[in-house]
Amino acid sequence: MKSKEPGTIRQLFAFVGESNGKMRLSIFLAVLGELFGMGPFLMVAVLADALYRGTATPTLVLFLCGGAAVCQIIKMLLTWRSSLMSHKISFTILKNIREAITDRMAKVPMGVMLETPTGAFKNLIVDNVAKLEDSMAHFMPELPSNIAAPLCSILLIFLLDWRMGLAALVTIPLGTLFFAAMMRGYGPRMENYMRSANEMNSALVEYVNGIQVIKAFNRSAASYGKYADSVRYFHDSTMAWWSQCWLWNAAARAVLPSTLLGTLPVGAWLYMEGSLSLPVFLVALVVPLGFIAPLMKVSEAMEQVSMIKGNLEQVTAFLKTPELVRPTEPAELGERCYQFEDVHFAYNGAEVLHGISFQTQPGTMTAIVGPSGSGKSTIAKLMAGFWDVTSGTVRFGGQDIRSIPFGQLMGEISYVAQDNFLFDKSIRENIRMGNPDASDGEVEAAARAANCHDFIMQLEQGYDTMAGDAGDRLSGGERQRITIARAMLKQASVIILDEATAYADPENEALIQQAISKLVAGKSLIVVAHRLNTIRNADQILVVANGEIVGRGIQEELLENCPLYRKMWQDYAGSTEGGAEDV
Repeated sequence: MKSKEPGTIRQLFAFVGESNGKMRLSIFLAVLGELFGMGPFLMVAVLADALYRGTATPTLVLFLCGGAAVCQIIKMLLTWRSSLMSHKISFTILKNIREAITDRMAKVPMGVMLETPTGAFKNLIVDNVAKLEDSMAHFMPELPSNIAAPLCSILLIFLLDWRMGLAALVTIPLGTLFFAAMMRGYGPRMENYMRSANEMNSALVEYVNGIQVIKAFNRSAASYGKYADSVRYFHDSTMAWWSQCWLWNAAARAVLPSTLLGTLPVGAWLYMEGSLSLPVFLVALVVPLGFIAPLMKVSEAMEQVSMIKGNLEQVTAFLKTPELVRPTEPAELGERCYQFEDVHFAYNGAEVLHGISFQTQPGTMTAIVGPSGSGKSTIAKLMAGFWDVTSGTVRFGGQDIRSIPFGQLMGEISYVAQDNFLFDKSIRENIRMGNPDASDGEVEAAARAANCHDFIMQLEQGYDTMAGDAGDRLSGGERQRITIARAMLKQASVIILDEATAYADPENEALIQQAISKLVAGKSLIVVAHRLNTIRNADQILVVANGEIVGRGIQEELLENCPLYRKMWQDYAGSTEGGAEDV
């Protein structure tokens, strides 16, 4: 039997943490404030009755006016305190939600992160979560208070005269029908709104990232089809939704507050008939004027619930993404080497690795080569624990990689990808990420070993120069050398270079190769490469094609026994200036 999903509010309160008691107090203060807010209306009714009977005195008038003022002041203070508490709690919830999302991002398979557009994550972490703030801060304490005060007021009128109670409610059914018409199809429309917003944000991020190409080819924003279409669809679908709501919303707001349409004629008739006293008549006229405004807020709160639900569903859907399950207790590791045992791996339902088996040796260099899309980078990512195999086993240090805590595994290996991502921090701090406890001297020593000290010192602020967004202030070769310096500082036992020289020019490639030779001293090295001269001295070369290993050995053996590697070498040698002798 399928377990029932918790309600929207219960899901939201799951992120309250230790502030649960404070939220309850905020709700209580808001309810109490609304009850005091009804005081002035009662004071007006009592004053009107006293004036009619001729019993009003200056003292009574001052007392009633003072009482109304005190009630308003108390309401203001209670509402202020409740709102202050609810806003603090709301920001605590937002913080907890964002922390939960980022924590899950670190634990889900890398494939999930690669498949999801950057704009979708921006929309999830920034927009979806931010939209919850206003709804939570006001909805949580105000909904109960906006229900409690009208209920007390309606109960009072019914206790005084049930006929006037019914007359006071005459506009509510019609107003409710108008609100129901306004909310028709809200669920699918909200889902469409969220999806179109995600698509627009993703297209926007892609557009901004590709602005250099767009400008180079003289493409305007309107001519960039994906972006233009997503903006147009978001605009059209949103406007269609709002236009369907506007008339019903206006009708509901016009009808609901008009309680005098029922209480005035009914009360006048009953008073003239002699079955209703003037004080009750006046109370029945004045009090409903005070409880309709909170009821209007209740109707608005229903829309906020739907808004919370729509945004929260986006969050919870990601938080339910299966994560890579790893133990918390450290594993006992043997020799720092890898063993692949009949490994199969499927990506998006299609198997990309078929029965991969091989073993590395400590302190040696293993190269993985093959045509584009052959699966060589997938093997490297399995080594880093970014994915779990579909079947078979990947072992590190004699242990199934799935039985090694992710933090322990990351402490043993240093993974350098071809993307060479740098944070918008100083170059010093980007290198220090390899070892947060490293001194400035150790950072500079790693930079010298990675052949990047000289160019860093030529920058305006040296090591304190900001790298820019994703390191965009540096060239590709410079970013690569900094990531290698970061890897050197980490002091890992295994280095995985996933096409780390892919974007380097010949000059930078030579410097990078020198840096790599220093990086791997006494360590195991795994290199995924497309430039074969970088791996020709490897202790073991694995040739991968169509997700299978079709050749293995040292270069001389492969040139003799592996037709694919021989062709790759001939193609590479022929494409380099000066031929094979220069490579």
